[in-house]
Amino acid sequence: MVNGILWRLRTGAPRPHPAFPSDRDPLRLRLAGAALAPAAPEGRAPDRMRPGAETIGAPSCAAASRQVGSYRTRLGGAPAGSFHSLIPTARVGFMADQAPGPGCRPIIAFVGGGASATLTAIALLRATTWLRLPYHVVLLDEHGRHARGVAYSTGDDRHLLNSPAKGMAALPDQPGHLVEWAVRRGLRCGPETFLPRRAYGDYLAETLAETARWAVPHATVEQRTARVVRARGTGDGVVLHLAGGERLTAAAAVVATGNAPPDPLPGPAGLPGVVADPWHPVSGVARLRPRADVLAVGTGLTMADVALTLTAAAPDVVVHAVSRHGMLAHRHRPPLVTPPGLVDLAHADGPLPLRELTRRVRAAIADYPGDWRHVVDSLRPHVPELWQGLSAAEQRLFLARLARYWESARHRMAPEVADRLAALRAAGRLRLHTGRVSELRAGPSGVRAVLGDGGRLDVGTVVNCTGANPGAAPFVRALLDDGLARPNHLGLGVDTCPRGALVTPSGRVSRRLLALGPVRRGQLYETTAIPEIRAQAEQLAQRIADSVLRGRAIEPTVVP
Repeated sequence: MVNGILWRLRTGAPRPHPAFPSDRDPLRLRLAGAALAPAAPEGRAPDRMRPGAETIGAPSCAAASRQVGSYRTRLGGAPAGSFHSLIPTARVGFMADQAPGPGCRPIIAFVGGGASATLTAIALLRATTWLRLPYHVVLLDEHGRHARGVAYSTGDDRHLLNSPAKGMAALPDQPGHLVEWAVRRGLRCGPETFLPRRAYGDYLAETLAETARWAVPHATVEQRTARVVRARGTGDGVVLHLAGGERLTAAAAVVATGNAPPDPLPGPAGLPGVVADPWHPVSGVARLRPRADVLAVGTGLTMADVALTLTAAAPDVVVHAVSRHGMLAHRHRPPLVTPPGLVDLAHADGPLPLRELTRRVRAAIADYPGDWRHVVDSLRPHVPELWQGLSAAEQRLFLARLARYWESARHRMAPEVADRLAALRAAGRLRLHTGRVSELRAGPSGVRAVLGDGGRLDVGTVVNCTGANPGAAPFVRALLDDGLARPNHLGLGVDTCPRGALVTPSGRVSRRLLALGPVRRGQLYETTAIPEIRAQAEQLAQRIADSVLRGRAIEPTVVP
């Protein structure tokens, strides 16, 4: 503690902490030159933050000084101080240990408070604290699932990560950070362990909190439970309209809505017994106690989680799962290694055509003496470039004919989950069907599902496990309706520039509206897993620091 005080007196900054990047961190090195440019005066109060404006989230200077290093929580049946105590109505603010000056700081707002937003906030704090840039981060999550989002807010410890711990660290320059955290928490964890997703949500929440504490006095973080309904661009910022009529004026806003609910199933809206969103905090499967058989529409990773939860909640219930191909996701098989260069991607005439790429992948799998999974994983760093090299017609062909096979091979389940599903199938409690659901109607057991071949299934409950639609989030639709974003040509989210800024219908690149995660799927294809989102978060942190906090011009300004 004494050393930390001496460091602050000598340098004016907190002593370096493991949560912060090393001197060789690429993002810090890229931003180091910004320290040579004059920073905006900390005390200047922008017009958008003038007293009396209808804003939320920005603490007053007096309030910041009164709430020294504190955070406010609302306990809900969990041990005091644990991050499970942040119930959906909780509001957490990590405040500076001194007033930020006579004016107010620029706000960087995140629409969505899950993993995508959390990783970007961590990257921004780690990069800019060394530059002493003053700003305030506000993370807005509709359901209060801060840091966890949809994927990591589950309360069922049978739901495991789909990737081993060695690839899931929040800090790119510290790949062992998650494993070290888990061991300190008393969890049995090694590099190839598949941790419970709930534990990973705790890890993200604690890493953000720790990083935020070390970012003061220059940067502060606040988490709010609120739903953003619209955005409006201004000359020097973005105004976010919240449900209830409140507004938040920000210097920049990041669209981090994560996985939106799936498209509706065929049938009357509001049909009793149909679970439209399995992860909804109120109407999802966590509170479901079925008394009759269940139909899961979809056979991917969501179905696996639903089957594990519902068969445990109701020991006599059978889960039927139907999809066009009737395919389960493949299982991971240790050792989990990724040798590079297993597929020849060189092509003298430009990007590889889809037919040639498919041929080379199949040839590499046939020639490789090890596990075919290694060949698939070796393609992972190259997927965005390969995807963008395909023509629009080739992309549509891939989605129609090859995507399901790629998804089951690329996005695999933990070995423990695969074993549990195999046991359920052997016991007759999980039954796979090939086909599609053409109609849902009321039936004798609750719901009757009519399949495309004319077959019928009478069940008590139907759960929509068809997967997320990246462009279906209400806020994303509002951006499209208001001309602040351009839909991707495949209908998979929105268009962005290479560094994540939204593109308008005219092709103009926004300086103030940015995005990452599933909403960029149409452009990058692989954009839902933590390693890909973590890389996007680093890019966004650099762009925010450069163009928003430093006011530097960023190219390009227009894209086709």
